[in-house]
Amino acid sequence: MADQSLYRIVVGGLDISEKVFPILHRLSVTDQAGTTSDAAEIELDDIGAQIAFPDKSADIAIWLGWRYRGIAPVFHGTVSDARSVGDRGGGMRMVISAKGADTKSKVKQSVEKHWDKKPLSAVFQDAARLAGLTAIVDPKLGKIERPYWAMSAESFLHFGHRLSEEIGGTFKVVGKTAILAARNGGISASGIALPTVIGRRGGNLIDWDVSPIVGRPRYNRIRVRWYDTKAAKWREEKVEVNDMDAEAEQTMRWTSANADEAKGHADSAAKESERNKGGGTATIDGDITAQPEGAFALVGARPGVDGLYKIDKVQHELSRSSGFTTRLDIKAPAGEAGKDNRGKD
Repeated sequence: MADQSLYRIVVGGLDISEKVFPILHRLSVTDQAGTTSDAAEIELDDIGAQIAFPDKSADIAIWLGWRYRGIAPVFHGTVSDARSVGDRGGGMRMVISAKGADTKSKVKQSVEKHWDKKPLSAVFQDAARLAGLTAIVDPKLGKIERPYWAMSAESFLHFGHRLSEEIGGTFKVVGKTAILAARNGGISASGIALPTVIGRRGGNLIDWDVSPIVGRPRYNRIRVRWYDTKAAKWREEKVEVNDMDAEAEQTMRWTSANADEAKGHADSAAKESERNKGGGTATIDGDITAQPEGAFALVGARPGVDGLYKIDKVQHELSRSSGFTTRLDIKAPAGEAGKDNRGKD
């Protein structure tokens, strides 16, 4: 029995799903690991300027899924922009954009604050509170402690991004919640394992464009310098990268305040090197279980490409022309990805 794609849109507490059904042209939701806020875009037919502009910063939530497999929430945020689009022969459309973080809130306000001898969990939660948010921190990352933490005339968004780069984490704001999860960990910030999504040629796999081997960003060791004030000399922390084929070492240009901080910087850079050694894109039938930092198994494409990858970005799209699809940006090839041993025996 053929399944049917479904959606639900709630704006300001009102369910507008049925109201927009006759005029919905395209619905898109983007969820990316780390640096970019979640985003949504709703494109509607605006014949005769029939649609009133939505209130800026109105709360919006979106669900996607299938009639027989169920639906699930895929976005929660606020309206950030609405624009009218048209041309001489093509009619008019309204495009409503939303962000996971409210771009008019205190998340972008500069703050001067410091913390002495505190674990990261306490620091991040306190900084989130100042921005009007609650916080979820990966348990392992939350135990990291430094003698001194500081927000130096920077916003909470900048602070979160900077911390995530220093400690090997993934930061984002979803609605009123700030999340700091482990990079490449395959688990959510609350410690729950993320599901593995399968893309099978001849089944749910629509297309793929994958390079399982990329040379430029790969290193076998990361080195970070720090200054030992007691010994009055420069020292160095080294972290091995899980990449046997890489030959070059990377020495980071910035220095760290102490050994622990240097080790954290090196660990973070090593994770990025492992993550960027290959990747590409794949489009599958709509799958609401796909999440950034989760695993994607490519099956049946070809030897050397089939294998496990880390999901970096998820874009769900529901449209009149192509139905419900999910496009994945994938990185960090593992398993048989990048290995084609045919004819080498």
